[in-house]
Amino acid sequence: MDWLRRLLGKGSAPAPAAPPPPLPVFDPATAPSQAFAQPHFRFFPGAYTLGAEGEDVFRREIGPCHACGMRDIHAFTGVIYTARQDQPTACAQCIADGGLAKFLNEAHFSLHDAEVEALDWRDPLVAEVQQRTPGFATFNPFAWPVHDGLPMAFMGYGDEERWKYVPQALAAMRAANEGEDCFPCANILLFRQVEGEVWRAVFDPD
Repeated sequence: MDWLRRLLGKGSAPAPAAPPPPLPVFDPATAPSQAFAQPHFRFFPGAYTLGAEGEDVFRREIGPCHACGMRDIHAFTGVIYTARQDQPTACAQCIADGGLAKFLNEAHFSLHDAEVEALDWRDPLVAEVQQRTPGFATFNPFAWPVHDGLPMAFMGYGDEERWKYVPQALAAMRAANEGEDCFPCANILLFRQVEGEVWRAVFDPD
């Protein structure tokens, strides 16, 4: 991903590093309970409800989370783009509060195959999207839309029945399709202004 390449230094290979330590082992019987905490993600407000079963991004698990060692968690089901060869179990709370970043100890890991448009890669908002906002399934890398200097919130895919009743979402889909109606379309990612009603649609062809 270009975002990661820039962070590592454009045109240069990262210095060899010692392999990360093995993932910690926790006993669920003695681990403290997180009581299935659900922190809010402003750039992905529907993270706990995406998908037919509401488990496309997070799944309720005993755990524990490798970052905090707690059980009874919402475990992230997506890909963590990291230098590690193994995939740690990460809870929603550790993604939201930066606990996962501290555990990985990597400046350049990401939860998305995406870049944030119009923002410098060193902007803290980019790190919030890339490292503290859970990822979702896409066919291709994409540009995360920005409005008035703030990343927009991912709302879902363009084939969800609920968009039939949201004129702004349908208008955004038409705008992305050269003015032609294209609902329902599973190849569209829908975004909305965090505090407002500006919508954008991004094509994600398979």
